[in-house]
Amino acid sequence: MKRICLTCSFYRLEDLYSGRCRVDRGSIPVDAYPLVRHEDSCGAWKDAGQNYYIRRGWLKKQAEKLAAGD
Repeated sequence: MKRICLTCSFYRLEDLYSGRCRVDRGSIPVDAYPLVRHEDSCGAWKDAGQNYYIRRGWLKKQAEKLAAGD
């Protein structure tokens, strides 16, 4: 598995292209979480396991909705 943000347990999806890194959760306000792309990575990467496949499914569904014009 690639060490990218999409496979990290600290990552939370925002839209089709990016999400928020929550590695500093608790020490900074929620609205201050850094915005990162799915392909980005950092030294705090931690395997998210099955969540990766759930995220991929969500992204696929969002892309289908966008293509259908919903």
